[in-house]
Amino acid sequence: MSRCARWGRLFVMGQHELTQKLAQLHTEISQTDEVDPENLELLRKLTADIGRLLEKQGEVGKDDAENVTGGLKDLLLKFEADHPELSISLGKVADALASIGI
Repeated sequence: MSRCARWGRLFVMGQHELTQKLAQLHTEISQTDEVDPENLELLRKLTADIGRLLEKQGEVGKDDAENVTGGLKDLLLKFEADHPELSISLGKVADALASIGI
């Protein structure tokens, strides 16, 4: 298997894992009544940004990646204090992003 093909396979596997982690996070948030509307909006924006990155399939620009990672860090900091259980799920999303090079 060529290096490019191997990277492509890893990217697709990473995308699948990322999609699963985002779905898990959304499920956990939907079961929590304590998340304020501002944080929910930040999560929606982050999810949309991640979706746009996944559509680019490996053609992610530095600015795009920085927007997503910055948004994730902001949300993680907000959730750590008020929703530690959700911050664990956000950390898993961050790990999945890192596995595809974002």
